[in-house]
Amino acid sequence: MLPVNSKSLFHVLCTTLEKLDSAEIDVNQANAVAKLVGQATNLLNYELKRSVIMSDERYANCHRNLESKVFDSLPEVK
Repeated sequence: MLPVNSKSLFHVLCTTLEKLDSAEIDVNQANAVAKLVGQATNLLNYELKRSVIMSDERYANCHRNLESKVFDSLPEVK
């Protein structure tokens, strides 16, 4: 997986628009890419807001750090 930032997401959108203009992909494929970029942007925004909160020691000390949990240790639902 490649590292992602806003510049790389914008590059993906521009490349998708170029492919759409040259008819390499159809509107449905471009729409799917746009939705994925939107979801990645939501995650980047979450991480930005979380880092602001975690930089304040008053909140960092009492905030549960779910990102440090190992999900393999969670009970498996059957």
